[in-house]
Amino acid sequence: MKQIESAKNQKVKDWKKLHTKKERTKTNTYLIEGEHLVEEALKSPGAVKEILVKDEANIPPNLDIGIQCYVLSEDAFSAVTETETPQRIAAVCHMPEEKLASPKRVLLIDAVQDPGNLGTMIRTADAAGLDAVVLGDGTADAFNGKTLRSAQGSHFHIPVVRRNLQSYVDEIKSRGRKSVRHSPAKRGALPGHFTIRFICFNRRQ
Repeated sequence: MKQIESAKNQKVKDWKKLHTKKERTKTNTYLIEGEHLVEEALKSPGAVKEILVKDEANIPPNLDIGIQCYVLSEDAFSAVTETETPQRIAAVCHMPEEKLASPKRVLLIDAVQDPGNLGTMIRTADAAGLDAVVLGDGTADAFNGKTLRSAQGSHFHIPVVRRNLQSYVDEIKSRGRKSVRHSPAKRGALPGHFTIRFICFNRRQ
């Protein structure tokens, strides 16, 4: 466990940069805030790199030995988090590998630019028991802070990957599967005027 008092500490500056997509891509990590998200992340083996807390009492019990824990002062913690009323815990997580293991039910999302809407859709796909979420061109970053908070931990339950949607569907079909259910794209059906597709794949008999 390490303590950080100053908001000008280099670690604090590095964590704050994770609010930008550029830094998330560069470091292959992202930041989550709040007890619920951290709890869900800790249930996913290898997901958490570092834990940040405002008090030792907030350190989760039985942390894996490979997770570094930092206790931050009020100023340092506020500098790292982006919510107006931050909770007392945050975590730096490793980006998951973009792998899809033969999903049967997939939510395809195209041009969803609002991070909050995207997070809601990821959470809904998770609750509906879908196998994956595939993001098309023009869709918001899945690891944007607003997306993560809106998804409420679903990133740790369901794969979320980025693909060219037409190429992805063609690839799935070429592997001997066919689309057996397809809800047509509709614009304006949900806030933000985005396009959404749901496809269920079955193996050809």
